[in-house]
Amino acid sequence: MSAEVSPEDILKILEKDRNWCAYALADLFPPYVQNAQWLVDEDAVILTYHGLHPPVLFAHGDPAQVEALFDEVPPGQYQYGLLASHLSRLGDRLQRDNEKSMWRMALAKEEFPGAEPDIDIVPMGLADLEEIMALFGDHPDQPDAFDKSQLANGYFFGMRKGGVLRAISGTHVVSLQAGIVALGNVFTHPSWRGRGLATRLTATLLEALLQKGIPTIVLNVGMDNEPAMQTYRRLGFWPYCGYYEGVGNLS
Repeated sequence: MSAEVSPEDILKILEKDRNWCAYALADLFPPYVQNAQWLVDEDAVILTYHGLHPPVLFAHGDPAQVEALFDEVPPGQYQYGLLASHLSRLGDRLQRDNEKSMWRMALAKEEFPGAEPDIDIVPMGLADLEEIMALFGDHPDQPDAFDKSQLANGYFFGMRKGGVLRAISGTHVVSLQAGIVALGNVFTHPSWRGRGLATRLTATLLEALLQKGIPTIVLNVGMDNEPAMQTYRRLGFWPYCGYYEGVGNLS
């Protein structure tokens, strides 16, 4: 971020679309701010977040201004989440690999049905890392953006059956200062799917978050993941916007 641009300037641009800019809004505050690098125009922002590997590339604002800012992004490998109107501005500069069509979903709080008490559901944290990694195992659909720091900075709940962790639901980012939570790291062992575990866990997680008065709760889901879409709709989430997610090399 240049000396001429203040966090308040960035905040004003991002606040124009809280649901789409949820992750970036959180990155203006600790503990994420130390890994965030910003490029800013009058009505556009590009964020490269270096707390993950490869770093994350995000854009928001006027497409023409975003295109000009893209010229200042250093070459390299990035995991990107971009609207079509911004992704198209990169043209041949970005080699797009493993790209997915995604929904950003946002919670309509008045449609959240609440959570039933469940003795099998327990809070989870850093002390449970080994057990969580054993749950993920080598399953190809395990969460692809999980980092142990999320256990320290966020909220996670797990469900044990027969003394073994069978499912988990958690967060990618939590910022009480920004009033933002992004859910993520929702995973059920394949042999326990179809029993509503993810719905029950995520309902418990949402109840805990709503009790803290957090105004904006979002999540990302693949457009082709119909079972997950149905789960989130039952909990009060609605598709907000479509975007593209992938990993690519920027020349």
